[in-house]
Amino acid sequence: SCKAAWSSTAVYTKDNEVSYGKHNWKAKWWTQNEVPGASEWGPWQDEGAC
Repeated sequence: SCKAAWSSTAVYTKDNEVSYGKHNWKAKWWTQNEVPGASEWGPWQDEGAC
């Protein structure tokens, strides 16, 4: 199942989970307004399709 939808205004900290683009993502560190998957080296770890 998909996690709560990612929000550009929300602050996420390590291990927070969101859904974006029909994938679940886990934050690797503090982040705000960084689109999941936008950067290979970004703060989000792809946890696969949901």
